[in-house]
Amino acid sequence: MNHFPGGGPAEIISEPFGQVSRMKAFAHRSRIILLFMAPLPELALATGFGLIAGILANAFGLRFVLPAGNALQFTGMSYWVPLSIIFALGLFMIMTRRKMRLVYYLVGALGYGLILLIHFNVKLWMNVINPVRWDALYWKTDQLVRPVIEASYVVHNVVGIAMPAEDHLYLFAFLAMFGCSIIVHSMRRFIVFRKVVFSAMLVHVLGALSYLIMPAVGPFIYETGVNALETARQEHMYASYQALMAGGRPWIEREGSQYLFSAVAAMPSLHVASSAVFVYYAWRHERWLCWFYLPLFGFIVFEALATRWHYLVDVIAGLGLTALAIAVTASIFRPIEAHHAAHEQT
Repeated sequence: MNHFPGGGPAEIISEPFGQVSRMKAFAHRSRIILLFMAPLPELALATGFGLIAGILANAFGLRFVLPAGNALQFTGMSYWVPLSIIFALGLFMIMTRRKMRLVYYLVGALGYGLILLIHFNVKLWMNVINPVRWDALYWKTDQLVRPVIEASYVVHNVVGIAMPAEDHLYLFAFLAMFGCSIIVHSMRRFIVFRKVVFSAMLVHVLGALSYLIMPAVGPFIYETGVNALETARQEHMYASYQALMAGGRPWIEREGSQYLFSAVAAMPSLHVASSAVFVYYAWRHERWLCWFYLPLFGFIVFEALATRWHYLVDVIAGLGLTALAIAVTASIFRPIEAHHAAHEQT
C-alpha cells in the first residue's frame, strides 16, 4: 500500500502521463483545426490553375505578363476600387479581433489575386492558342431569338429613364454585389463566406479554360449596342485584339502588360456567371439581399445583351458554368461544412 501525503507516488507518476496525453490531444486538435480552417482548397485551386497555365504557356511559346499601372484606365476605374474593398474587410476583421479569419482572408485574397492574374493572361493568349472564331454561328443563334435582344434594349432604356447614369450600372452593379457579398457573408457564417469565395474563384478558372474551346469576340463586331460607355470600351478592346492578331506572340511580350485587361472574349459570359454566384448564396443564406440582388442581376443579364458584349448563348453558358462551380464547391466543402457543424454542437 503506497499511501503518502499529497496523493502518493501513483499520482506523481500518473501526472506526466496526463500531461503527455493532453499535449497529444492538443496537437491532434490543432491538426484538425488546420485541416479544416486553412484555405487548402483555395490554395490548391490557385496552384492547379497556375500549373495548367504554365503547361499552356510552355506548349504554345507564350509568357506571363504583369499589368501595367494604367492597364485599367480604359474602364474608367483604378486599382483603388478593388483594393479598397479588400482593405475595408481586413480592417473590420482587425477591429473585431478575428485573427483566424484575418489570416484566411489574407491568404485567400492572395490566391484570388493569383487566379485573376492567370485568368487574364490565359484570356490574352486565347486567340493565339485557338484562333478559330465562332462568332458567325453565335450571331445566327441571336437572330433566331431576336425578340429577346430587342427586349434587352427596352430594359436598358427603361432603366435609363429612372437612372440617368445607367451606362455605368453594368460594371458597378457587379462590383456592388461582389463587395456586399464578401462583407455580409464574412460577418455571418465563415464557411458560407469561404464557399462564396471559392465558387467565385472557380468561375474564373473554369471560365478562362472555357474561352479556349469555342472562342468568340462578341456581337459588337456586327452591331453597336445601346450603351455608349461600353461601346467605347469595345472599340479600345477590339483595337487591341486586332493588334494582337497582327503581332502575335511578340506583341504579347511587348504590349501585353498595357493591354492585359483589354483581352476580349465573349463565350461564356463571366460577368453573368460571377453575378449568379452571389445571387445563389444570397438566396440560400441571406435572402434579404435578394431584394437588391435580383433586380441588379436581371439588369446585368439584359445589359450583357443590350451592350452587345455577349450573345444569348454566352449568357446561357455562363449560367451553366455557375451551376458547375457551385456543384464542385459543395462537393469539396461538404466534409469541411460537416466539421463546422459538429464543432458548433460541441
